[in-house]
Parts: sequence; structure tokens; C-alpha cells
Amino acid sequence: MFKNIVLTVITVSFVLMANAQSVSADLKEETNIYEKIYDAPLTIAGKQQIAFHKLYSGKPLLLALVFTRCSGVCNPFLLRLSENLQFRNKDNSFNVLVLSFDPRDSIKDMEFMAKRFGLENNKQWLFGITSNIEELNQSVGFSPVLDSLSGQYNHDALLVGINSDGYITKKLIGIRQGHDLALLIASVNNIYSPTYRLPNKNALFSCFNYDPATGKNTPGLGLLFIALPAVITVLLLVSISYIVRNKSDRKEIKIES
Repeated sequence: MFKNIVLTVITVSFVLMANAQSVSADLKEETNIYEKIYDAPLTIAGKQQIAFHKLYSGKPLLLALVFTRCSGVCNPFLLRLSENLQFRNKDNSFNVLVLSFDPRDSIKDMEFMAKRFGLENNKQWLFGITSNIEELNQSVGFSPVLDSLSGQYNHDALLVGINSDGYITKKLIGIRQGHDLALLIASVNNIYSPTYRLPNKNALFSCFNYDPATGKNTPGLGLLFIALPAVITVLLLVSISYIVRNKSDRKEIKIES
């Protein structure tokens, strides 16, 4: 019986760990929200060098972080993004900045990428590089990891919404559908979305509490209530095991006496 209890405890632990990892992945999209993006110097294809703030102050941006040597998600990510935006070709309320996070990429590499996707003459799409990519990555919560053997990066497909004041309004991770993209575009244009819940001190049972001043999430009471049934189950099993073992020990002592 004790072995079964141990097995149950281990199983519950693995379930809790898996749930924690899933929550952690979802929280990636919430990091750095309402923080200002780093004002990096940019080199844009077909244009001279320009400061980041001059781009977003003219028009809100959708920032896509990619690299030209990518053999994974970058190409399908940009392809789906361009296809989704084709249905919004009359919406000129934003620009798209495709920026390389790979220091090996040159502006010629980015120009070639624009041509591959047939976007070299699309004024709404900008392709560029920056010499301050580490600072910019940090400002949006992006952490690509280079595999020195393959020369490839392990990274998310990240699309960042930046409003005309330079603040990050929303992030999308992965190849997403048109509905999610519409919410992102609405956010950079400061349009209220009913799907967002504003921070509220009366929301006592939320899983995480967002602090807009620090841009950080802290565990809330809701997370405790989610984990409480599993914790109570483990405690009950351990208690029952302890009681059963004590009774068994007492019987053995009486028999011997």
C-alpha cells in the first residue's frame, strides 16, 4: 500500500509540474507588456539609418523578429503573417518591421528576404537590422539561443505590437490566426479590446497578479486554489498511510507480548 501512495504522490507531482510549465509558456506573452521598447539604431532596406522611435512615432508597428538563415519557423511565420495581412490591405494604420536578431545578417540579406516574399515594393513592410539587438531583445523579453554546431537559433516565432508612443501593447508567440492578429492591431492603435481584463484589486482569486509598474506577474490566490485539491489529496494519502502503519505496528507488539 505504501508503494501505491508513493506512486500516487509522484504522479501528482508530475501533473503539477506539467501545469506549471504550461502556465509559464502562456505567461511569455504577458512579459514586458506596457514597457517601452529599446530605442535601437536601425538600418532599413532601401533607406538610411534611422532611430527606432522615428519609426513608431510616425505609425504604430508590428515587430517580427527573425533571421535569414532560419531553417525552421521563420519562413512559415512570415508567410502566414503576410497572408493574413493581405485581407487587411486597406488598413494603413500600422507598419510591419521585420528585424533580424542574428548579428550575421546584413542589410543585403534582409533585402533578399523581402524579395523572396514579394514584399520589396510594399511600403507597409520594412526589413532591417540593428547593431544593438541584445538590448532590443531584452526590452521585448525575447531570448533566442544559438546552437554553435548547427548555426541555428532555438527561438519563438514572436510578433510584438508597439504603439506610437513606443510601448509594447501585446505579444503573440507562434503562428497565429487572423483573430489574434486583429486584436494585436487594435492594441497598437489604442483600441479597447473586451478580451483584456484590467488590473483590479477586487479580483482576489486570479491566478496571477500583474503589476503594470514593474511589468511582472506574481502568484495569486487563484493559483493556490487550483493546486489545493492535489495538495489535500497528497496529505490525506500520507496521513492514511501513517495511521495504517501505526495500527499494524501496534498489532505486532501485542502479538509478541
